[in-house]
Amino acid sequence: MSAEHFDVPAIGSGRSGLAAARGLLGEGLRPVIPEASGRAAGSWPGTTAVPLVSPARYGSLPGMPFGGDPDRYPRRDEVAAYLLRYAERLDVDIRIHSRVAAVRADREGFTLDLEGGGHLDARAVVTATGGFGRPSRPALPGIGTFADTLPHVSEYRAPQVYAGWRVVVVGAGNSAVQVAVELAEVSRVGLAGRAPVRWFP
Repeated sequence: MSAEHFDVPAIGSGRSGLAAARGLLGEGLRPVIPEASGRAAGSWPGTTAVPLVSPARYGSLPGMPFGGDPDRYPRRDEVAAYLLRYAERLDVDIRIHSRVAAVRADREGFTLDLEGGGHLDARAVVTATGGFGRPSRPALPGIGTFADTLPHVSEYRAPQVYAGWRVVVVGAGNSAVQVAVELAEVSRVGLAGRAPVRWFP
């Protein structure tokens, strides 16, 4: 199967991929977005239910504000709907069900191998995939014999599931702290991180 040629593919149609594609269009380049899932918006439609870590006024992508109260923190479903609208307005080639299996450098630039066959040739590549597509689960001592629940943050949906539990959230990044704050309303929560949490207003 012969490869299609593009200036710069942006792998993934989440926030970063869509913003990158808009920037590439602004430079007069012809991007394409291979997206592993069945629709634009990356992993947002099926990922954790915590809101954005910044207010809507700062969470908008270039050229299209969220609208509504600029000080609110949009939640998953609103972000997914916003990204779908953004993708439609962007008018860029988004290839759904196109998971990139490998990126290979060659003399002309790069070749992207797609699962199930197919190739894209490119001068450069933007990798805009997040951590929720293939969650990292560290091999911690004792994890194989732990008898209770060990969900990844990408599987978190609502705090009520853990009402009355004792929960340890491993990590101290934005998602971990957001989940811990929500869980603290209904359960006893500990936060385990490599360094003390730095709080900001």
